[in-house]
Amino acid sequence: MKTETKEKVAFLAASLFDLAEMTESDLSSVVEVVGTDAIQELIGMDHLRYECSYDRMAEEICSYIDWDPMLVMTGWTDEDLSRIGQLIADLVEGDSPADDDAAESLAAILTWDGLGAWIACNDGEMPT
Repeated sequence: MKTETKEKVAFLAASLFDLAEMTESDLSSVVEVVGTDAIQELIGMDHLRYECSYDRMAEEICSYIDWDPMLVMTGWTDEDLSRIGQLIADLVEGDSPADDDAAESLAAILTWDGLGAWIACNDGEMPT
């Protein structure tokens, strides 16, 4: 996977993780609502990645798919979300190094039941 694609995957993964927290939903449910096609399209939107915080991107995702959930503020910092996004991007890269397969791989990893435990084991700085 190209470095640029991995950065996009990390940003979108963190934003989807944040969106799940903001909607107080399971991450797999959020991924199902957003869908793989939208994830693929969002990965291709460079301007959003450079102009948005994770919270703002979560809101943009909702707007993009015309979803209007009630959003709450979370205790996650951009640093926390960045680490989580990078961990998930590492998994995506290991699963599917081809750029064209990144969205499908990301969706599969984000719906993996063991993701939360895997992140907790691989990131000693996760808040409790």
